[in-house]
Amino acid sequence: MKSCRFSRIPEINLCFFSFFLNFFWEVVQTYFYTLKDSPFIKMLYGWIHCTLGDVILTIGSFWLVSAASRNRKWLLKLNRLNFIGFIIVGVVYAVLSEWTNVHMFKSWGYNQSMPIIPWVQMGLTPFLQWIVIPPIVILLVRHHLSLDQETTKGGRN
Repeated sequence: MKSCRFSRIPEINLCFFSFFLNFFWEVVQTYFYTLKDSPFIKMLYGWIHCTLGDVILTIGSFWLVSAASRNRKWLLKLNRLNFIGFIIVGVVYAVLSEWTNVHMFKSWGYNQSMPIIPWVQMGLTPFLQWIVIPPIVILLVRHHLSLDQETTKGGRN
């Protein structure tokens, strides 16, 4: 049985895994934001809005690393530089975005439960999100692409 060609596209896999992991994270970290006291429909909008932003950032980080390594399938031959670069792009953007949205635009806010990282005036949970989720996404996508390659090779013999 042939595997779907879409499953071979790294960006499709990144979007899929990134959406579900980040959506879960956004829901769980709601407790630390002022959004937690909002009506459910407003929370749902916030979760989806932020998750889609997380997915766009994940794809942007992937494309930057892909351009730097000149290989869209760098996930299959993972090295330290690409791995760390992918995470650092997300962390830097997250720090800038959180600071701008919380302190300048006041698009969202932290409640008293949010631990704050003093040197960047950023909440701990969004910072940890970009330390924890990208490595998991990379490993899941890498595993999925590797399985797809094995299936494709096995079908040709």
